[in-house]
This record gives sequence, C-alpha cells and structure tokens, in this order.
Amino acid sequence: MIVVINKEKLREDIARAGYSITSLAKDIGCSKAHISSIVNHERNPSAVIAVKICEQIKGQFDDYFYIESVHNKKRT
Repeated sequence: MIVVINKEKLREDIARAGYSITSLAKDIGCSKAHISSIVNHERNPSAVIAVKICEQIKGQFDDYFYIESVHNKKRT
C-alpha cells in the first residue's frame, strides 16, 4: 500500500509547481475528488497515480510517499 508521508508538503509542492488540485487531476487523468482524497489522507494512491503526481510536480516519490508492506501488519 502506498501512503502519503506529509499531506502539507504535498499540498504546498503541488501549488509551488503551479497546480491546483483540479488542474493536477486533469493533467494526470483522474478526478478532482480522487486527488483531494489522496492529499487529505482519506485515500491511498495507486502506484500509477503516485508516480504521475510526482512527475507533474517534478518531485521524488520518496519525498511524498512510502510503501507500507501489508505483510508487516499484525493480523488479528
């Protein structure tokens, strides 16, 4: 599972790159609601969407996201 590290940094860097949530969503081919949910920690991005976000804002994946292993979670 891919998780956002710091939603404030991601939001700031999206704006710094000249994007709004709406314009970023349009440029990467998904809905505004989808990007908004990712930025607000309500939804985890797919690998494809996370990479597209990084490409558009010219950032490194590790600056915004990390991969959480589902195998490391305790099962109940």
